[in-house]
This record gives sequence, structure tokens and C-alpha cells, in this order.
Amino acid sequence: MIVPLAALALLPVLLTELHVFSLHDLVGSAIPDTIYLEHAAEGLVRGHMPYGADFLTKPDLPLVFVYPPLTLLLALPPLLADSHYSFGFGVELLLFLAVGLWLLQRACLRIGIVFPVALAAGLLLIAMGPVVVTRLDGLQGLALVGAALALRNRRMALAVALVTLAVLVKETVAVAALPIVVWAVWPRDGQTWRQGLGQRLGAVAWGLVPAAILILVFAVWSRGNVFSAASTSLHRGVEIESIPATISYLLSPIFKLTSYGGSLGSQQVSGSQVGLVAALVAVIGVAALIWGSIHFAREGCRPATAVAFAIAIGLATTPVLSPQYLLALVPVLALAAGSETGRARGRLLLAACLAMALLTQAEFPYLFGSVAKLDPVGTAIVALRNLLLIAIAVGLARTAAASSSTEVARGEVQQPVASGLT
Repeated sequence: MIVPLAALALLPVLLTELHVFSLHDLVGSAIPDTIYLEHAAEGLVRGHMPYGADFLTKPDLPLVFVYPPLTLLLALPPLLADSHYSFGFGVELLLFLAVGLWLLQRACLRIGIVFPVALAAGLLLIAMGPVVVTRLDGLQGLALVGAALALRNRRMALAVALVTLAVLVKETVAVAALPIVVWAVWPRDGQTWRQGLGQRLGAVAWGLVPAAILILVFAVWSRGNVFSAASTSLHRGVEIESIPATISYLLSPIFKLTSYGGSLGSQQVSGSQVGLVAALVAVIGVAALIWGSIHFAREGCRPATAVAFAIAIGLATTPVLSPQYLLALVPVLALAAGSETGRARGRLLLAACLAMALLTQAEFPYLFGSVAKLDPVGTAIVALRNLLLIAIAVGLARTAAASSSTEVARGEVQQPVASGLT
């Protein structure tokens, strides 16, 4: 499957970036973000103060650079491609993803996981389409699966370091920090909360050091503008591809729903029901995230499922959902399905994730015009994709609730070679 899916995902965007097709043909809507990153990288090498008022180069000079510092650093190497920046950006991502997947497979084999986690993760990433080579979210996904493996090996500082660095690529995965930190401080091996608490908190503190140093450097360099730039993203409305938007669309026979272009280039919805729906969904998400973080940490044997559940719940309940955000879920979901669930449930999770990825590719970039206009075809595809996302989150929750008293007792979770998919 990986060959046709790779051709579908990569060839159109790479040919567009090489100017074989016009920017407005095929996958042109997937590329402007890379141009935005190019203008930020150019501003940095020209000596502009990062995150300042005149940081970006023309024609993006009036815009605020909203991405965290690690994204800014990752945007620099493609400048070597000169006028083919977007192509260079895609090549950079493919190289990083290939190395990351290779390291993932080596780590899995080292701890006895025979399921081909890296191959499954690579397939699912490719199935997401052009966003895999035009957005950095796939690298976040690899960092998160690394954090899950670190938790499995009780390397708590490394797990915290990986999740915080992933947040410094984009804040969208901040929800994964809660289950990882709770897992890291939860007492193990019959300890009480007081026993070893200082050591556990010390591991968390050491894990925060790399991200803290990077933030401190950019805070001084930008004269504090890095924090005000980050707050810009907090003022987005309800995006058209989010689950609150889908629910609001289903209520549109009663309450009118309209779409409009947001200030940061996203397509959003408005209507009298939108705010209430988004608030109710967010409350459900917060409650589920807290429950999952405590439950998995107390169980102490499914770190990948814990991280995947947090990401899935965050994506399902956020009012801001763009297609590329799903890339962060894919690798850790592949690890959870291949090593921490039973065979049948693992296959269902992977099948649901593949279908979700293909539907996401269909709605963006190919049918995004239909989505933006709230046309029935585009809206139906988004609704089906969102239903699969909810099903994945529920499936991960059921894995925890149904199997903690059976599979753990039989030793299946502790022995992934015996219980994983073959």
C-alpha cells in the first residue's frame, strides 16, 4: 500500500513546488504555510529581531510569526535550496521522518516489539497526503512516540524533554504533556506518594531543561516578543474542520451557520450555537483528559495508549483543528495498536486511522473549496473523518477500561511480543 499512497501524497506537491504546476492547481493550498516559514527564516538570517514587528520579509512583513522557536530553527535549512525553498522544505521533512522512523524501529526491536511499528506509522503518515511534506506536525508525532517509549523504559526525564520539545514545534500537542508528567510523578513498585517524590520531581525538572533553555534564549533575543506572539494563536475562533463546527453544522436547520476567513488564514464558522457547542465539547475534553492521565498512570503499563488517548481527545474537542494536527497522533497510535492492545482491537484502530488519514487528504487540499463553502460533499467528508477520530478516542479509552483487569492479569501487556499484532 505504501507505494501508491506515497505517489498520491508526494508527487503532486513536489511537482507543484518545482513549478511544474501552477500554485493554484492540484495541491497549491497546502504550500502557502511553507512560504510563510521561508519569510521568517529569511528574516532571521538577515538579522531581524525574531518575533518583532518587522521580523518577516515581504510580502508577509505585516504578519506576526506565531510558531514556537523550534519551528523557526527548523525553517532555516531549506534556505539552501534558494528559490526552491518549498521543495527543500519537503526534502528536509522526508529526511527527518525517515531517520525518525528508522530510530523508532530500532528502539522497538530492542525492547522486543515485533510488530512493524515504523512501517505502520510511515504508511499512515503518507496516507495523510501533502501535509506530510508541507507541515512539521509529523516530527511532533515522532517526538511523542519517543516519549512513550521513554516512559516504557522509565526514562522520565527523556520523556518530559521530548514532549516539551514537541510543544516548541507547535503548541497543539501540549495536551500530551499532562499524561506524561502525571506518569512521571506517579509512585511505582509499592511506593507511597512521599517515598521517592523528590527524585520523581527532579526527573521532571531535568526534562524541562532543554525547552527552558531554548525559551530563555528566544525570550532574551526577542525582548519578550516570543510570548506575545504565542498569545496570538489563542484568539482563533471555531475552525470549520473541528468537531464543534461539525456539530454546529448538524444544528444548522435550527440555527444558521456561516463560514468566513479567520485572521490567521484559517476558515472558521459563526452562528448563535457555535460558542455554546464549543464550550460544552471543551469541558468534555478536559474531563476526559484528566481521567485518562490518572487512569493510565495508575495502571502503569500502557504509555503509548496514554499519550495517543490524550492527543486524540485533544484533537476531538479542540475548536481549532487543522488537517496537519492529525500527523502528531499517527506514530504513537501505531505503537499503541501494535504493542499495547489485543490483535482485534489493534487492527480496528489501525484501520480507523488509515480511513481517517485518507479522508483528511481528500478534504485537504483536494476538496477544501467545498469544505470552506459548507457544501454538502466537503462537509460530509469532514463529518465522517471526525466521526472516525471520535471512534479512535473511544477505542483507546475502551482499551484501558476493558483490559486493565484482564490482560494485565494474564501478562499480555507486559509481554508485547506475545500479545502484539503479527
